[in-house]
Amino acid sequence: MSLAEILERFKLEEEDVITIENLNPDELKGVEIKLGTNVILQMKGRKRIIDLGLLSIIFNKCDGVNFVKDFLNLNYSLDDIHRRYRVYTELEYFSLNCPPIVVDPDLAEVATKLKAFILSREKS
Repeated sequence: MSLAEILERFKLEEEDVITIENLNPDELKGVEIKLGTNVILQMKGRKRIIDLGLLSIIFNKCDGVNFVKDFLNLNYSLDDIHRRYRVYTELEYFSLNCPPIVVDPDLAEVATKLKAFILSREKS
């Protein structure tokens, strides 16, 4: 399923979250997606909830192409993602690697606080 089809399905179904089976990360290049566009990526018995808006920011503005590709690859567990990037979620990655990008004032505030928490967690 293409990114355009996923976004159209998200609009048509008017649900908070839709379930998809795959997404080609390269389709995020140059695409701006509204924050809160949540999908559940499900493959081989593993599920991961993903904010496509946040991933598009990470992919396009934070030099996070490799993170996005790994995060969308469900062959990698969240522990694998953590070992490689020191984060478990796209929000954590954004918090550590993307500021001072201000996409939304509330998101910037959350990112600042989350960054402090992550750094203290990793020192422990």
